[in-house]
Amino acid sequence: MSGLAHRAPALVCHDCDQLHEEPRLSSGEVAACTRCGSVLARGKHDVAVRTFAYSIASIFLLALANSFPFMTYEIAGRMQVSRLWSGVLQLHSDGYWELALIVLFSSILAPVILLLCLSSLTGAMLMGRRFAWMPTAIKVATKIKTWSMMEVFLLAVAVSTIKLSQLADVSQGPSLYAFIGLILTSSLALSAFEPAVAWAYIDGEDSA
Repeated sequence: MSGLAHRAPALVCHDCDQLHEEPRLSSGEVAACTRCGSVLARGKHDVAVRTFAYSIASIFLLALANSFPFMTYEIAGRMQVSRLWSGVLQLHSDGYWELALIVLFSSILAPVILLLCLSSLTGAMLMGRRFAWMPTAIKVATKIKTWSMMEVFLLAVAVSTIKLSQLADVSQGPSLYAFIGLILTSSLALSAFEPAVAWAYIDGEDSA
């Protein structure tokens, strides 16, 4: 949750900045801001186990998505294979290096950083270990998740494919299906993760 301010037992609302005492929530319970009603935290069970499992699955699918063809186009007898990072290279070669950098960060780098933070953090929790880098991992994960825009990238691919299908034969590669699975598992990882639980674990107030 992006509203976590620090390791003290307090929560700050990300919408109105109202400060609250950090609640102890059971599974299924929700803490809302007393001023604006925004959700501050949700009670979840098995946070570390589920987040770690989904994160590892996402990392595996991300590796697959970058290892195989994404799309194959055949125009007038010529075949062109597109990979996940082909659009970044094309934008750069066309002189749009700023746009290429944005696409690279939002569709590849941000998801990688996010998944590494979640998997390493929850992996340490499952092993019962506490490391100095864990608070940084929580802060990075809560900040960078807004920059992970794989869904937008997939939508752009779908729109361009529909337009190109009128001019060429388009076939989907295994990377596309891995990427769709990646979007699903990474969303589940983010849904399962609760920063308040991680902070409590780091402070020695709770177990994984």
